[in-house]
Amino acid sequence: MHYWGVWHGREPFTAFRNYFPRFMSEFGLQSFPCLKTIKSFTIPEDRNIFSYVMESHQKSGTGNEVILHYISENYKYPKNFDSLLYTSQLIQAEGIRYGVEHWRRNRGRCMGAMYWQLNDCWPVASWSSIDYFGRWKALQYAAKKFFSPVLISACEEGTKISLHISNETMKEISGELVWILRETKSNIIESFHKIVQINTLTSIKCADLNFSNLIDTNEKKRSCYLEFMFVVNGKTVSTGTVLFVKSKHFKFYNPRLNINTLDNDNNFVLEITSIAYAKFVELDLMEFDTIFSDNYFDLSSGTTKIIEIKKEDLPDGFSIKQLNRQLKIRSLFDTFE
Repeated sequence: MHYWGVWHGREPFTAFRNYFPRFMSEFGLQSFPCLKTIKSFTIPEDRNIFSYVMESHQKSGTGNEVILHYISENYKYPKNFDSLLYTSQLIQAEGIRYGVEHWRRNRGRCMGAMYWQLNDCWPVASWSSIDYFGRWKALQYAAKKFFSPVLISACEEGTKISLHISNETMKEISGELVWILRETKSNIIESFHKIVQINTLTSIKCADLNFSNLIDTNEKKRSCYLEFMFVVNGKTVSTGTVLFVKSKHFKFYNPRLNINTLDNDNNFVLEITSIAYAKFVELDLMEFDTIFSDNYFDLSSGTTKIIEIKKEDLPDGFSIKQLNRQLKIRSLFDTFE
């Protein structure tokens, strides 16, 4: 099956959940490449998505319009051009995640999903997850997670959430399911954990949660989120978060993200912390390119996220002092005023 109701039909991401194909062989959403890529074909006065140059680097006649539609459905109005590029990548990653996680939850009927598209033949706004210069968009990092052999995913409807684990390995897996209901500064409202076993090549529903008694006002819906994870042999193999409202209506608090950098033989190690819930934390280097071990992740206060960068990706002799000068970090909170 090919399905383009999400994107061409401007249907919400949840519309993916209405379809149960044997194999979803084409679906997708567009995004812009990052600012470094756009600088390769623009001068400052061109950096408006409706400029002649930007529209010449758009693969769809209505692409810019549709990107703005999905941004408006999910996020606040971006405060500048760079924030618009970033949020366009978020809607692409989130939309595809909705579809793939749904089809993986229905393993047995649906046995595969392949999104359009992987890469680009020139620097352009398109459906790709890797841009012309090989730079990973948010979607490529998200795909690494939602195509992971062992996946935990959530299906939400109002204040009801079911948690599912998919096992695409040839081994039975036993691990700990953990979920934590938090408020915007990450204070814990309620938590739970249990041991779950998943057979080989199987997807199961392992929890039905109903928070209607705890989240009984619009104010609480706007300030609470669910964090969930699957832990095997002491290692978190898959994790996620769910909001009870659209991101644009959630009461984000400034997470004041902090990075501590360490030099570890062949890698640089980044220890990232926050003082509140941070959504879609993005790491980048101002002038150089690298593939981070993870990116565009959610982070709760009290948790340290460890990210690695391979030194081989960077120029010879690249120092930790240079790294500190080059590093950039932001989250969804930084995209609006």
